[in-house]
Amino acid sequence: MRGNLPPWYKLSSKRLALEQSVLKDIPYFSLEGKAFDSQKRLIVIGSLNYTLERSGKIENFRVRLVYPDEFPRRIQRVFDHDQRFNIGADGHLIRDYQLCLTLPERKEFSLGSDRLTEEVLGATLIWFDKRLIYERTGKWPGAAEKHGTQAKIDLILEKAGLQESQSVKRWVGEIYNSALQDGWYMSLDVYGHCPCESGKALKFCHREEMRSLFKLVKEVAILHLPLENKDRA
Repeated sequence: MRGNLPPWYKLSSKRLALEQSVLKDIPYFSLEGKAFDSQKRLIVIGSLNYTLERSGKIENFRVRLVYPDEFPRRIQRVFDHDQRFNIGADGHLIRDYQLCLTLPERKEFSLGSDRLTEEVLGATLIWFDKRLIYERTGKWPGAAEKHGTQAKIDLILEKAGLQESQSVKRWVGEIYNSALQDGWYMSLDVYGHCPCESGKALKFCHREEMRSLFKLVKEVAILHLPLENKDRA
């Protein structure tokens, strides 16, 4: 719980009633039950219903939504309730059978809005469709976004328009691999050449983007430092 604020459903009883109504009105979601866990978080269990286009077969996928105290300013975590699928990064199912729906930094959901749950369950339905394809083909359909730090790096490059720059990718790859393998990272020389090969000094080119990338790499390096060196990081 953040600070001394009570959980979201105690801040407004109307918001809880609205949430119950939203869950019941989503046509592809069948609400099975709801309860509060030992930490007083709302837990919702229900099934997504999906009709396959070619065969007309109806697929059902039971999910569990765990509401954060800060909902709707933060999205629910969504879990494969029956542990139907195997955990794995390629299948976008992470530890504890939690679905990887999106990178939070992409800000793809309407935080704070009444539509948040519908958006989250809509994304879950798309995840389920893609996961069924992955089960058949062994390949995730569409763009296979990475996870963790590498996904954040890709997003920074994408926003800067550098996702196709081979020189920047090499630069990031070198410092990232050094951080990962040795817990080592170089100092960021703002007066050196920008890795985008514009010919400009980094300070006058992609300084902010590279500083953001460098910060992520430094965090990786500290995690992989030898134990005896961590206190000096």
